[in-house]
Amino acid sequence: MHISFVILHYLTEQDTIECIESILNNVDYKDYSILVVDNGSPNNSGESLKLRYQYNSKVDIILSDKNLGFAKGNNVGFLKAKYEYQADFIILMNNDTIIEQQDFLDQVVSKYNSTKYAVMGPNIISTVDNNHQNPQPFKIITKKDTWYQLIRHLALLLLNYLNLEPAMKNILKKFKQEKVLVTRHKEELTDVQLHGSCLIFSPMYIQKFDGLYDKTFMYFEEAILFHLCRTNSLKTFYSPDLVIFHKEDSATDAYLKNSLQKNRFVYKHSVRSILHLLKLMN
Repeated sequence: MHISFVILHYLTEQDTIECIESILNNVDYKDYSILVVDNGSPNNSGESLKLRYQYNSKVDIILSDKNLGFAKGNNVGFLKAKYEYQADFIILMNNDTIIEQQDFLDQVVSKYNSTKYAVMGPNIISTVDNNHQNPQPFKIITKKDTWYQLIRHLALLLLNYLNLEPAMKNILKKFKQEKVLVTRHKEELTDVQLHGSCLIFSPMYIQKFDGLYDKTFMYFEEAILFHLCRTNSLKTFYSPDLVIFHKEDSATDAYLKNSLQKNRFVYKHSVRSILHLLKLMN
């Protein structure tokens, strides 16, 4: 079975190189490819990557002339993996992730054979705080959940513009959902919302969809994916037997240095994505 990695690249060339090299140097599986989508990086890092890997038959660098956002950017690679490479499995990975597991792809296939998952998430360990990011500690299932997220992000956006965000965040922390399920990463789980830094798509998903829902630019892709899987009776699955490491937000941090500006970017695009999720729910 052929397996394609799709890595979305933007600005941070060294992170992307480390991600690619971690696969090439550690993963023991013959039939795989690495598709890197340069998402319109203005620093010519896409061209630099293309030159670096021009003689490596496993690595394919795809250049986009503009920043398409998370979903559309990933879908460029997803479509090429599906139709040109005839991939049986497609793995969407952030460029700031690292794989050190030799049997990672063997596990991808064996877990599918035993569970028939549509989308699987691995154990994602943050290199910032060693937290386990999968499965996500919450699920957006109902319209009430979605409206809550919309109101919350609109409020945060307003506070950001008024420069009152830091003070109010301290208050909001008291009402934040406690992470009482900290040991969930140790067990296999189904019907879970998966972290977007690494999503593994099986033939069951690939046959039905041509990638992620593409009307958003960034954020809440996981919630939309979870909703689409539930409404199409497709299984989401988390396995602790696959492990990756995540540096977190390197591309966004490189693009937006100021934390106030970064938060505003997050809130604005989150609101737009949540509105799309509400439309899907209707």
